[in-house]
Amino acid sequence: MGNTLLIVKPDAYERGLEAAILDRVRGAGLDMVRSERRRLARAEVEALYGEHRGKLFYAANTEFILSGPVGLFLLNGPGDIVRRVRVLVGHKDPGCAAPGSIRGDFGIDPRRIERNLVHASSTPEDAEREISLFFGSPAVGVTGTPGCSKEPAARKEGA
Repeated sequence: MGNTLLIVKPDAYERGLEAAILDRVRGAGLDMVRSERRRLARAEVEALYGEHRGKLFYAANTEFILSGPVGLFLLNGPGDIVRRVRVLVGHKDPGCAAPGSIRGDFGIDPRRIERNLVHASSTPEDAEREISLFFGSPAVGVTGTPGCSKEPAARKEGA
């Protein structure tokens, strides 16, 4: 069993999609260990996306996630949970996301890539850091499978 982080972004709340997204999570056999809905502080967002500072999408992504409440979900499940959740949410660009994924089914604006409904940890290391950032303690049992970094849904850019 391992842990990872899922963030439901402001656009999902604006469109009333939180329940549908969480139904997908539950349907995938994942447990929600902890959850919280709130607005993030700028310092938290800068820590979350700090590795992307200086990239073209950084400012838009930062401002967007600060624009409204988000849902923070500490997920637990068997196997390579980071990869499983990345596949469940789909490609960061909703226009490229596979049908059946959260972004593939609910994403509507590929021109505004920051409006992609959810953030999911990209690697086990990111999951541990992000869980600690939002829930105040290091994650225990974050899992990932070596060699899965080439999986399209596991790329870090623009999470």
